[in-house]
Amino acid sequence: MTFSSNEELFNAARDLISGLRTRGADASAKILHDGFRCITGLTDGWALFLDAIIEVQENFSHQLRDDEKLLLKDMHDAVYEAVYRRKPK
Repeated sequence: MTFSSNEELFNAARDLISGLRTRGADASAKILHDGFRCITGLTDGWALFLDAIIEVQENFSHQLRDDEKLLLKDMHDAVYEAVYRRKPK
């Protein structure tokens, strides 16, 4: 999935965080929420959100459903491109 706008990405992030909280995956939700709050329009904020996404992927993927893993990968790719101005390898 590619996001047609930042707002679409932000809505997907909010929905994922909310869904994780609802299912009791509080650690993953907190990490993503804290990273998401760092987005201010500056590259540093996007990089902190990318770090949060990577942390959840590496340490909490066992808590994620398959659709959440796919969404998180899509979010990773979009945020990576925002930070590095190129698609991930």
